[in-house]
Amino acid sequence: MSYSFSQTEEDLSRLSFDAIRDSIHKYEFSNMPKAIKASEAYILKGKREDDKAEEWLGMESVVLIYVNFRMYKEANEQSEKTLDFARESNLPKKEMRALTLLGDLQSIATTVDKQLYYYNELLKLAKAQNNEQYRETALNKIAGVQDLSGNTKKALAIRKKSLKYYQNKPLDSNFTQIKKNSAIVSLYGSLAFSHIKLEQLDSAKLYNEYVKQFQEKELDSCYLGFSYSIDAEIAYKEKKFETARKAYRKAYTICPSEYDLIQLNKAYAFGKIEVGAKNYHEAIRILQQGLDDYQVTAAEEGFMRDYYEKLAEAYKHTGDFERASYYYEKYLTTQAEFNKLKESAKESFIKKERAAFKKDFDALVSEKEKSQSKLNYLLLGGSIIILILLFLLLKFYRNKKANEAKFEALLAKIKAAEKPEDIIDTKDEVLEEKNSTDVAEETKQQILDGLKKLEKQEYFLKQDCNSYNVAKKINTNTSYLSKVINSHFGKNFNTYINDLRINYTIVRLKDDVIFRSYSIQSIAEEVGYKSADSFTKYFKKDTGLNPSFYIKNIKNVA
Repeated sequence: MSYSFSQTEEDLSRLSFDAIRDSIHKYEFSNMPKAIKASEAYILKGKREDDKAEEWLGMESVVLIYVNFRMYKEANEQSEKTLDFARESNLPKKEMRALTLLGDLQSIATTVDKQLYYYNELLKLAKAQNNEQYRETALNKIAGVQDLSGNTKKALAIRKKSLKYYQNKPLDSNFTQIKKNSAIVSLYGSLAFSHIKLEQLDSAKLYNEYVKQFQEKELDSCYLGFSYSIDAEIAYKEKKFETARKAYRKAYTICPSEYDLIQLNKAYAFGKIEVGAKNYHEAIRILQQGLDDYQVTAAEEGFMRDYYEKLAEAYKHTGDFERASYYYEKYLTTQAEFNKLKESAKESFIKKERAAFKKDFDALVSEKEKSQSKLNYLLLGGSIIILILLFLLLKFYRNKKANEAKFEALLAKIKAAEKPEDIIDTKDEVLEEKNSTDVAEETKQQILDGLKKLEKQEYFLKQDCNSYNVAKKINTNTSYLSKVINSHFGKNFNTYINDLRINYTIVRLKDDVIFRSYSIQSIAEEVGYKSADSFTKYFKKDTGLNPSFYIKNIKNVA
């Protein structure tokens, strides 16, 4: 249930917390005013019911909405309010959550120095509360900053300790096998990327082998993409550019996302490969399209240095010196901004690089008519990857919480249903045949009896189950069939069949261990769909969940 935008916050606050939360999620990426309005209603409801924890969650949702719309200054200010509120209300877990979010925001909103301050505050509070989860979170956040700042060896040491902690941590109701596997794979992936940054490719390959050992275990599919991303970066370093392309294609296929920041990172990944392979025109097409689609904000410029450097190099090699100079100037500027974030760079370094580039640039212009010179400006990358990981963690956390709530709601529906068809009962607003008065009552009953008989025979699981074949089997025509289904069930024929298939799938996956081991394609074919994509689309439409998420979580309760 979601709200009408004409309602006031007072009206909206009369809804349940779940209903208001659904409205927030509905608009959090598409309509900021509506999302903010729903969040304010959530806060108001928390105040009226004197529920400090729920009131805090409403405040946090405002922060995340600002982040989604890349309003980082506003997000930072609101996040500081959530921290103060958690402290005033004696909510230590919410305080740790606020410190985590504030720390993540600082690298783009203020300084890395302040970011480390919040992460260290998180570490102190986690130790005082004896909260192991947030202690490890703080340590790994600090390791990420050290990695970004160039102290990669210290970051490696922290992550190795965290790895041992998670490997030895016993399972319990809160720390499931999936969470354990995900934590270990994430750390293996971070260790591999750190070794790539240090040019220690053999060590990176070793950790990637550890990642690949988890491919057959309980794990979110996006974590499986780690190994392909690592393969791609290693191949790029070894100048095996076709191998790098294929690996990145697999990574982005396993965990596709239309999130704009992910698309920018994707453009950088494929663009730098084309620069390395000397396909400069293709590199320009990819990188320029990525920039045009994303529209980098001023606050994000400090993380774009590697991106601009690759564009500058590509333009040089095509002879477009004006664009090359433009992007190299942007590279130097963002390099300075990035160094301000770390508070460690020297202006003399920028001047030295500017002078070195000018000398090389002038030489290239003078020699262009004589011969095609070859330049090599491949510098260490990494800053965009770190930024992506920060945002991915934030996005993953929100999606995970939302999916868990949807999963619990689906379990409640299953428990409450007297029969499978009661679990999902979709009603169509627009019906194919609204009027059924011209169908005799005797004919209606004949059609309904025929449909019940076909349901018992599970004919809806056949791929040839369409309105024509169903009408033929129960000795009627498609027009009468549609009218009766519309009037009796309140839905169209396709919705009627899809509901039967999805309800059957939900129950069978819950009860049948062997069925849960099938691939998504096999499950789709088993319940009447021709493709995994069609099955996934209707399953998610009816339940709000991907089939893979439902399968992984139903194992723990079935």
